[in-house]
Amino acid sequence: MSADLEAVMKEFMRGFGRADRDALANTVTDDFEWHMHWTESEGDQPTGKVLRGIDEVMAEIKRRQASWTDLSYDNVELRYLDDMVVQTFTVSGIDEHGTRFNSDAVDLYPVRDGKLSRKQTYWKQPGT
Repeated sequence: MSADLEAVMKEFMRGFGRADRDALANTVTDDFEWHMHWTESEGDQPTGKVLRGIDEVMAEIKRRQASWTDLSYDNVELRYLDDMVVQTFTVSGIDEHGTRFNSDAVDLYPVRDGKLSRKQTYWKQPGT
């Protein structure tokens, strides 16, 4: 495990949790993408919703902060590989529709030049 990569991930997680644009920008590549587990548009299928760049990521974080309540991340585990970080966790809360959710999740973070180049998110959740 690279101590540098662990420091990058720690800053990324802090920036994500606090909606700190500078912290996030310091840890991701200029062409960073967040491939989300869900989509609202047929055009995004089958990849889910793809956010490109720090501005789109920040907009999603702020949307969640404004519309999700009682949010909790538990059982967080990180595994470091040479060119990837694997994060597993359980996320729970109440979404913008007032529906409680509790999902196990996996995030894959490919690493390029010491920075995160993508956040590929997978959630286990009941079908709708």
